[in-house]
Amino acid sequence: MEYRYRTNLKKVYLKDEELHLLNNRIAQSRCKSFSEYARKVLLNPDMNFITIDTSHYQDLIFELRRIGNNINQIARMVNQSHLLTVEQLDNLRLGMSDLITEVEEDFQIKSNRIQDFYGHH
Repeated sequence: MEYRYRTNLKKVYLKDEELHLLNNRIAQSRCKSFSEYARKVLLNPDMNFITIDTSHYQDLIFELRRIGNNINQIARMVNQSHLLTVEQLDNLRLGMSDLITEVEEDFQIKSNRIQDFYGHH
């Protein structure tokens, strides 16, 4: 028999529906085996499944970029008419850039949580 680092075996009995659900979860987790998945789930009680619907982030980033384009159009008109100071215009640009950066950082943090739990495959 091959040497095993883990020598204790646990068994579980499942209905067909439960087995199907479990196999789907293992596939979503990208774990290589049931054993790897079971250890991650059973031995890390603080670890929760996180599902992020990225379509909302993509929509938000798209809208933020559209707003940025509008600000640039306003900037061109202001530069031509001299209604705002350069400093005020720079503050508008900086605020928009900060907002986009914050959304992207939030997305990255949540993505990293998923990768930490499911693995980097």
